[in-house]
Amino acid sequence: MLARGQAKSLARGHAGIFVHGYNYSHQEALFRLAQMAADSKVQDRAILFDWPSQAEVTGYVADKDSAAFARDDLATLLTELSQSGVRPTILAHSMGAWLAVETVRQLTLMGKRDVVRSIDQLVLAAPDIDIDLLRKQLSVTARLARPIIVLASKDDIALALSKRLAGSAATAGSLDIDDPRTRELALKENLDVVDISTVPSLNGTNHDRFASLAAVYPQLREGFSNPVAGTGALVLNGVGNAVSAPFRLGGSLLAQ
Repeated sequence: MLARGQAKSLARGHAGIFVHGYNYSHQEALFRLAQMAADSKVQDRAILFDWPSQAEVTGYVADKDSAAFARDDLATLLTELSQSGVRPTILAHSMGAWLAVETVRQLTLMGKRDVVRSIDQLVLAAPDIDIDLLRKQLSVTARLARPIIVLASKDDIALALSKRLAGSAATAGSLDIDDPRTRELALKENLDVVDISTVPSLNGTNHDRFASLAAVYPQLREGFSNPVAGTGALVLNGVGNAVSAPFRLGGSLLAQ
């Protein structure tokens, strides 16, 4: 976790923040961030927001409490970055996506809409958030400058387990872009929903596909218009259209 006050030492510009998910140790989260930074060849600053996960499959409830405990710290980090003139891109994975959305909601309720507006992009990768809860969160959250990107997989095994543990009917990370309810949600809440079900999984759970997309960033910098051609990734954007290229997705993973 970035220590209090460290954000003020960053120069003006962009930075990427990775908020890890449930069942992540500090070492695993740091490795994942380093892996994505290396794959994307991004030279900009990458920040790990490391909240205290139990790093155990059986620690789901404890992790949810820890994520809630970390909201104030993430809000402080975002506030300090905003005061320093830094526009962050947030990549939040799994339970970390719940933490990120809750933090933006909290900043809105605190009257810090300027901090919310300073967020350049929010990417929710396999978000472990109940659909109804996400609607409720976004209903009182200041709208970001760009649509929130949701990376979803219909066959995410980890989210299927999470649904059973939490008693949820559906999670945002398993949205089906062919479902009219998903289209309605994207239209109402200004979301870009990306179906990454055919992107290769790194560990067999289909919960980590987001990390594979970091490698497309160099192609974006070279001007390629469809960096994920052949992967099958589809986008349902905030105006209800289905398109075939995650536009700025690769660049949004870590930095602009």
